[in-house]
Amino acid sequence: MFANAGGDLWLLMTVAGVVVLGAVIAYSIVRSRRGMTAQKQRLADRGAEEVYAAEQRDPANR
Repeated sequence: MFANAGGDLWLLMTVAGVVVLGAVIAYSIVRSRRGMTAQKQRLADRGAEEVYAAEQRDPANR
């Protein structure tokens, strides 16, 4: 009766793992599509510009 219990458990864990992974990926896509507000986008752009300017000033990057 329980001769294939190990194989059945492995199949159940594999399927459940795929379902959980798919749910996590779908959740992250939904959250990222909400987007940033205009203020957050400006702050991110300003931060990136500051990092690029600092890299340009560093003599090791030339």
